[in-house]
Amino acid sequence: MSSRAHNPFGFLMYREPHLQRKSDQCACLWKNWYNYKFGLKDEEKAKEYRKLWGECCNEFGKMLDHEVKTNPRYRDMEMY
Repeated sequence: MSSRAHNPFGFLMYREPHLQRKSDQCACLWKNWYNYKFGLKDEEKAKEYRKLWGECCNEFGKMLDHEVKTNPRYRDMEMY
């Protein structure tokens, strides 16, 4: 089954499936935080999801950094 089938937003941002899954996970956590913060106005749950989202983003950043340093696809790209 393709990553597109698991992506709740209907588009792919990354070619690498593990990066797409992590991106989707972070996006889902953000949507949950937003819903608790501004929709349901549950500050306790919003705080919990904000923390989870932040942790997810930190992990995702490390994954991206590793990918750029180790994936041959990015080896000859110019930095702007």
